[in-house]
Amino acid sequence: MTLRQAFAVALKFVRGRQGLSQQKISGSMTASYVSRLEAAQCSVTVEASDELAKGLKLHPLSLIALAYAAEQNSTAAEVLLRVRSELRSLQMLDAHVTSDEIAHPLTAKGTETTRDVLELKQQGLNQREVARKLGISTSTVGRHWNRSEE
Repeated sequence: MTLRQAFAVALKFVRGRQGLSQQKISGSMTASYVSRLEAAQCSVTVEASDELAKGLKLHPLSLIALAYAAEQNSTAAEVLLRVRSELRSLQMLDAHVTSDEIAHPLTAKGTETTRDVLELKQQGLNQREVARKLGISTSTVGRHWNRSEE
């Protein structure tokens, strides 16, 4: 079973168990879109799955867990135990996810270079001296010379 089919099965399963119509759970989507999702004719977006879960009065992860359970021929409990175990082993189970922690390595290096250049500039070094001290080209120093620290 594909994940698209599994999501369709999970959506129909929950909706049927709760005795709700496609129209009732659709929110800002059309009932025909919900029908196409249940027929596995199209893939769901994260936003649409969130809206459907709200219509079903579920946390979106509950709907996704049921979809993966259907796809893997297991139970939602088994899927959630695996997720919990994986997140715990990565030390992410109790972590608060913020965008501050996510930086491309080159962006992080550029920010660090700007900080180092500006620090040496404040100490009175000229661009050539800063380049020599940091082991980078004078053109790189020049790009960072007038930036503000962020």
